[in-house]
Amino acid sequence: MLKFWSRLWRLLKSQRTVLLLNLAVLLPFALLTVYIKLSTLINGYSAGRTLRRSTGIELLITLFSEPYSIPYEGILTEISEIVWCFPIAVCFFTTSLICHKKLRRYLICLGSLLTLLLIDDAFRVTLILYALLAVPKVMSYGVYVGIGIAIAVYFRRTILQTPYRWLLLATGLMATSALADFIPIPGIGTPIMLEDGTKLLGLVNLTIYIWQLAQSALKTVIPHPDIDLAVEPTAARRAR
Repeated sequence: MLKFWSRLWRLLKSQRTVLLLNLAVLLPFALLTVYIKLSTLINGYSAGRTLRRSTGIELLITLFSEPYSIPYEGILTEISEIVWCFPIAVCFFTTSLICHKKLRRYLICLGSLLTLLLIDDAFRVTLILYALLAVPKVMSYGVYVGIGIAIAVYFRRTILQTPYRWLLLATGLMATSALADFIPIPGIGTPIMLEDGTKLLGLVNLTIYIWQLAQSALKTVIPHPDIDLAVEPTAARRAR
């Protein structure tokens, strides 16, 4: 029995990232379950001894309900958020493989900034702050712009060694999308295309930039196809 727990402990220590990711999903569900149980106990039963529909159950149904009444409603917004996940995933995946410290830090910072922007866009953080706390949109966007400029200045030499033209194009398109949110543009279709269309196009070009950057960085890490991965590196070099 002691050996079992010892092996389990070693396994958990060696798979801490996997454990943390699972806990990040399980913990909110556990808290939600406790909340539902408590709300059910507080609400109790109706006069007919049937369990009342508690606020916890209502919350659970709301959290897992389908967001749209028709299939294609908001589909381009959903596509933008899916595309946004690609460069973030590639950034953090590449950092786990490469040894170049400066490039790793750059990808971590870039991936973190993109994650913040995705969370803001998906959960409407800027709009909620403006509606509830009267925080101006300019201030929220200014924070993101400041972080982006800080990353660009600190990693300027690293960026110049990457296919930065795609990054400049993506940044310009994203900036156009942000400006379209502030500038009063006449019409209905034009503001939507300038705000959401340029954002989607910018995300596509950002994905191209991150993909090409990761591809060039991983070429120095991943062995040649002719090399047997089971062979020790020194033996593989001798075999050549």
